[in-house]
Amino acid sequence: MKDVSFLNKALLTVFHPIDCFDIIKRERGKFKPLPVAALYLMAVLVNYLYIFIVHFPLSQKKATEANIALELFMVVLPLFTFSIASYAVTAIINGESKFTEMLTAQAYALTPYIILTPVLGALSNIISFDQSGVYFFFKYVSLIWVLILIFMAVKYLNDYSLMQTVGIVFLSLI
Repeated sequence: MKDVSFLNKALLTVFHPIDCFDIIKRERGKFKPLPVAALYLMAVLVNYLYIFIVHFPLSQKKATEANIALELFMVVLPLFTFSIASYAVTAIINGESKFTEMLTAQAYALTPYIILTPVLGALSNIISFDQSGVYFFFKYVSLIWVLILIFMAVKYLNDYSLMQTVGIVFLSLI
């Protein structure tokens, strides 16, 4: 089995997420904390820098209110707690994934957010306020894309059906 690089997995997550999750599943027992930490750190930094590069009328937070510690908790804490909760629920309900696999898959699921957020921040300086609907559409599409990838990670890492995955995600959120 060929070892797939960090960048290749990130690109696979964007273009072929099921293949990426299969690779994560095949690499069971080979947890690499550095790429996972790097992806979480990049997501935090992108989220923090976005506050400063987004055009003022489109910003949801003032640059003077930016706090790196708060951004760290806003990005990492929900994902980390969801990893714990989904692992706990899947461990009880015949899941196959390990905690490190869920953590890794969710880190790679952040790739569209990491790529699109700086692009949207730069784009916000070009478009007019009248076109803000298009801007927010793409912003929310990137967030929904990440949520779909997390959902797919739970499904494919545990070999659940669609309805089982919906139930597991619901229980994990509770």
